Amino acid sequence: MRYQPVIGLEIHCELLTESKVFCACKNEFGGSENTRVCPRCSGMPGTLPLLNTGAVKLAVKAGLATDCTINNYSAFDRKNYFYPDLPKAYQITQFEFPICTDGHITVCGDKDIKINRIHIEEDAGKLIHDDYEGISMADYNRCGVPLIEIVTEPDFRSIEEVWDFVEQIALRLKYAGVCDARMEQGSMRVDVNISIMPVGSETFGTRAELKNLNSLKAIGRAIEYEINRQAEILDNGGTVVQETRRYNDNHGNTKALRSKEEAHDYRYFPEPDIPPVILSDEDISDINASMPEMPQHRFARYTKKYGLPEDDAKLIISDKNFSDFYDDAVKINPDYKQISNFMLVELNHNLNDSEKNISDLPFSPAELAELVKMSTDGIISKNAAKDILKIMFDDGGQPMFIAKDNGFIMDNNTARLTDIINRVISENTDSVESYKSGNQKIFGFLMGQVIRLAGKGANPQMAKDLLTEKLK
Repeated sequence: MRYQPVIGLEIHCELLTESKVFCACKNEFGGSENTRVCPRCSGMPGTLPLLNTGAVKLAVKAGLATDCTINNYSAFDRKNYFYPDLPKAYQITQFEFPICTDGHITVCGDKDIKINRIHIEEDAGKLIHDDYEGISMADYNRCGVPLIEIVTEPDFRSIEEVWDFVEQIALRLKYAGVCDARMEQGSMRVDVNISIMPVGSETFGTRAELKNLNSLKAIGRAIEYEINRQAEILDNGGTVVQETRRYNDNHGNTKALRSKEEAHDYRYFPEPDIPPVILSDEDISDINASMPEMPQHRFARYTKKYGLPEDDAKLIISDKNFSDFYDDAVKINPDYKQISNFMLVELNHNLNDSEKNISDLPFSPAELAELVKMSTDGIISKNAAKDILKIMFDDGGQPMFIAKDNGFIMDNNTARLTDIINRVISENTDSVESYKSGNQKIFGFLMGQVIRLAGKGANPQMAKDLLTEKLK
């Protein structure tokens, strides 16, 4: 590869407040156009914004989740520009004094990506284009939805680093209850600033900004296309122009929106209608106390303290509710690996088949912990544990009661099991002879016949040992 990409990100994340950031309109996704809009968020003359303190707390949580410094003083500014989906012709944001600065996230195992700032702002509306009629319509429902913008330094050098960072941001914000990070719904959108430079050079090239990417796949394809586009320009002796571009997912390419010469002069100035945000150290400490354990810290605990494989730990932390359920279960039964295996395989199998969420389960983590202990202690077989889980999944109930009611308690009566094996051997002489002639696959059939007659409470290991001895 002749060229090295240099990439920085700007990630817009909608905050999970009940109302918008400067008015009382509901902050909800979807619904009919222009049904959640009022004089304040539509910018009618004579209206004044009223800051949603819940948005401030969520922004602080975002900063804590990304190891930022939370600033005691932050303030709002007006960013002036006219566009049809911004009816008051300016956006309230934080320019000079953002609420969070100087954070970082470690990607791909060992590389720190620096976060320059996180600031609060309001979202704009949405334009709906009707190409057939040749018109565009404005939906102002999204106007005033509270956002944070996470701005990184240009520290990325590969698509893989970008993917890891975006995935970690999404996961941390979901854990902290800041944003649902549903990129397909636009609640998390990524702008990519990208340039290329010859390998070995330390001088950055001219960057292009790729706007509003809403999936990891789109981010990867857009970056790859832009690297190739800029490389072709340089290889042909041309000059890359600084511009804003839009990625077209259908065609897999980027198109220019506006060049540097056409860029807006935003004429920032302090927002006169909103006082500065003053946070005491005690305020920040109180918010920090409400934070859950973050996924990166759980990953370290699972792998280093509990001895779980990294891939298993990643699967557990990928959903906070699943991770919480696991943590509650191992508090009761600290058999970390067995509970991990049982949840990742058997519990997930039931969840996937039913399309249920782990929050919908009719049994508790303590009951699952008890079920796993019954299996490892030999009270029930592993197959019986799967059957009991299915009953618990459908109807709830205590695992020990279910095991007793359904005959799942392990039967270690050697004499009874020997009688059953003798019967199977006498009734399947052809299969026995085939096995003795070298057809090892027949053993599974004979074992199945033993378990069928012995019942679900049969000790499978004892049955296997006895059958093997008899067949000699």
